[in-house]
Amino acid sequence: MSWDLAWTAHLGLRGPDAPLFRHSARSLDPFDQIDFIADLGFAGVQDNYAALRPAEEQEKVAAHAAARGLRMASFVHDPMGWNLPRWSADTAEGRAALMAELDHSLATARRIGGRTLICVAGVDPARSREAQLDAMADNLRRAGDAAGAAGVALCVEMTSPLWLPDMLVVRLEDAEAVVRAADHPAVRLMFDAGHIAMNGDDPLAAFGRLADMVGGVQVADMPAGEGPGRIDVGGGTTDWVPLLRAIRASGYAGLFEIEHEAEREGLGGEQRLVERLRAVDAAVAG
Repeated sequence: MSWDLAWTAHLGLRGPDAPLFRHSARSLDPFDQIDFIADLGFAGVQDNYAALRPAEEQEKVAAHAAARGLRMASFVHDPMGWNLPRWSADTAEGRAALMAELDHSLATARRIGGRTLICVAGVDPARSREAQLDAMADNLRRAGDAAGAAGVALCVEMTSPLWLPDMLVVRLEDAEAVVRAADHPAVRLMFDAGHIAMNGDDPLAAFGRLADMVGGVQVADMPAGEGPGRIDVGGGTTDWVPLLRAIRASGYAGLFEIEHEAEREGLGGEQRLVERLRAVDAAVAG
């Protein structure tokens, strides 16, 4: 099955035990999931919680993905503390802990062949948001040399408070400001169309403004009704064809990461997810 765009599927979005195709593949085992993803003709696999796997398992999962022709997509930096104010540390002790965790993430990236770290941070209620955003930019700049030397991009992701409360970077303007203030080639923007739309912004207009700093693309659709949602691409309100064409026309050569669960539970829901995605992909190609 051929696709126009380089789609990925995840091995677990909100936790490592709930892969995207948990009903369709033979089992929840990452190797069975990878086989199913490859059989679909996808281009990559996203192991969000790769850093939690033992080193030997990281290498085995990555080797199996490579053997099936899949690229490794982004993964979460510091998965045990992703929602803590670590990127905004402003003390010597906090920055040392941050760099130690970065060493672990870069070692994971080396083992799996990953090239994109998702960087998010929780908010510290005792400090001003402006000071924390400034500190995050400074820490990303400090971390950029080590990441760049490893061939890894540190991708700042804006997350909507409707989906993840108590996070630091909750507006697209905040993410843009942090990346531009960091001013390092290894510090990039994770363009999550779902979070952008959830905040009420237009993903197409946003991409046009930010294309020069995008290091990764994630997708999820927004339902027409109430609720935060993150549903099947092609099942909601986002106008995907012009957006995806614009991303491709910009020269973006990375993966398109599916960052949602199937809207409906069960095998039928996963089959409908693939059908909707195929319709969008065909429209982009056409």
